[in-house]
Amino acid sequence: MSDINWKNGCWVATVFLVNDQLEVLLTWNKVLQKWIPVGGHMNPGETPEESVIREVIEETGFDFDFVPGSKIENDGQVKVLSPLRVQIEKVPHHGFHINHVFVGKCTRYYNKLATDEDEKLRWFNRHYILNHQEEFLDSVWKNALHAIELVSKTLEQN
Repeated sequence: MSDINWKNGCWVATVFLVNDQLEVLLTWNKVLQKWIPVGGHMNPGETPEESVIREVIEETGFDFDFVPGSKIENDGQVKVLSPLRVQIEKVPHHGFHINHVFVGKCTRYYNKLATDEDEKLRWFNRHYILNHQEEFLDSVWKNALHAIELVSKTLEQN
């Protein structure tokens, strides 16, 4: 990806939140006209983890836990974040996003229909995602299905 001008890059963090019914929460992006995960730009001095937590609180008010493997602490001396992936995405009229993508399991949520910025929110199950791929960016489609699978495995282990 040598064609990336890092001066035009924005650091962002997003999270695919999954509820007890194995549905993933997405928000409607007016510019892209597609469903995307909750998240946004990282504030100066924020870690990707802190940014995701702040964005979830601001946009939804929900509580969540990072799924096992998404956050590892070692003796309080070293914190290793292990996102699902880090994506570098070209964004229309916005340069590039360096996106830290996480998966979270909702621990407190309700049927909220819009974010704090009046963007639509909606829960999607695996069946709907599989049968309506055109409503999602390819990366969102794949990550949403993967997030549901990860949380499903986590629930089976408990």
